[in-house]
Amino acid sequence: MNIIPTVQTLTHVLLAIVSILFIITGFGISNYQLIEPLTGGALSKLTSFQIHSNLIIPFIVLLIAHIGFTIGKKILKK
Repeated sequence: MNIIPTVQTLTHVLLAIVSILFIITGFGISNYQLIEPLTGGALSKLTSFQIHSNLIIPFIVLLIAHIGFTIGKKILKK
C-alpha cells in the first residue's frame, strides 16, 4: 500500500477546507453584519476573529506541504 497519494489527497482536502474557513472567518470579521445572521449567530465577530487567528499556522503548514508535494511530483517525473 502506497501511503504518499493518500497523504497528498488528505493535504489537498484539508488545505481546501482551511482556505474556505479562512475566507469565511475573514468576512466574519469585516462584514459581521452579513455573516452573523447567515450562520445563525454561530460566527460572531469575536468568534470569527479567534478562529481566523488560529487558522494561520495550519494554513501555512498545509500550503507548504501542498507546494512541496506539487514540486516534488514534477521533479520526480524528470
